[in-house]
Amino acid sequence: MRIHQRTRYNENMGTFSERFPVLYDEDERRKKANKVLAVCRHYSGQPLEKLVCLDLGASTGIMTEQFARHFKKVIAIDLDVVGLKSAKECDCPDNIHFVCTDGTTAGLADESVDVVICNQIYEHVDNQDGLLSEIYRVMRYSGFCYFGAGNRYVLIEGHYFLPFLSWLPHWLADIYMKAAGKKGIYDVRLLSLRKLKKLTVDFWRHDYTRLIFENPQEFHADDVVRSGNIVSKLPNWLFSLLYPAFPAWVWVLTKKR
Repeated sequence: MRIHQRTRYNENMGTFSERFPVLYDEDERRKKANKVLAVCRHYSGQPLEKLVCLDLGASTGIMTEQFARHFKKVIAIDLDVVGLKSAKECDCPDNIHFVCTDGTTAGLADESVDVVICNQIYEHVDNQDGLLSEIYRVMRYSGFCYFGAGNRYVLIEGHYFLPFLSWLPHWLADIYMKAAGKKGIYDVRLLSLRKLKKLTVDFWRHDYTRLIFENPQEFHADDVVRSGNIVSKLPNWLFSLLYPAFPAWVWVLTKKR
């Protein structure tokens, strides 16, 4: 991804994978990969084994390896040179092609991939419009994008685990980080639901958020969502009312013709 200036500032302390060791947690990463695969399998009209996948933000490659066991081919992109080095050193399936490049300029042909996986990535990209434009360009009209998106207005920010951190303007978030004993500055650019809808305006959005709450086992989400959870029982009007306050959303994006 083309990381923004704030992330470059923090890279003085190491790359993203060096600063966030959770990216090396194999069990956790594979669980996340299985959630993504379950949505892709549910939405896809054909077996994943026939499809070419672009994995944006592959980093350490643990999730990518899991994807490669189900897709025909996986192109894995990231600028995290340390994470990609670790990925390449693993005994990965030979249908993975790792590329250290900017996610806004993937270097792929137009309409050359069937599935794009963009899971919790947009907030680390400077040119967010460029990222979505590139997804649109490389994705076939028959294809789709798994888009996992965090909410700016989440109570506990998911990278630095500080309450209301992402709500603040960055200059104030930087002060908050320092006061809380965190190194560096706040380098995440989460958006509200309204702005995410604007960002994805060129796509049809197929919402999987409620489906996952209603069927956590089917979507391999039962480690974070309990069966019979209260959200799955909400009437539609109340679910819609609370939806903008959800910590994250899962959408499948398809091209508008």
